[in-house]
Amino acid sequence: MRKFKDYWTWEEISFPRWRRIVNQRLKDVYVIGIDDAGIDNEMLTSHWQTKQSPYEFVEWYGIKYDLDPKSAFGL
Repeated sequence: MRKFKDYWTWEEISFPRWRRIVNQRLKDVYVIGIDDAGIDNEMLTSHWQTKQSPYEFVEWYGIKYDLDPKSAFGL
């Protein structure tokens, strides 16, 4: 899987905002949302607390669960 370039630098953002960005990134890359993926707030909170960017989290999640990005289907 290719590595996504996001140019994200960590900035102090609230958990709700970080979660919204993760949800949007999941939709943009994999056409699923947090609820579709079954990701709970406990998992999200742990990644947010380690200051992982939303883009890094989505990339990690996609690799961990072997998700195919929508680009693999010509979308």
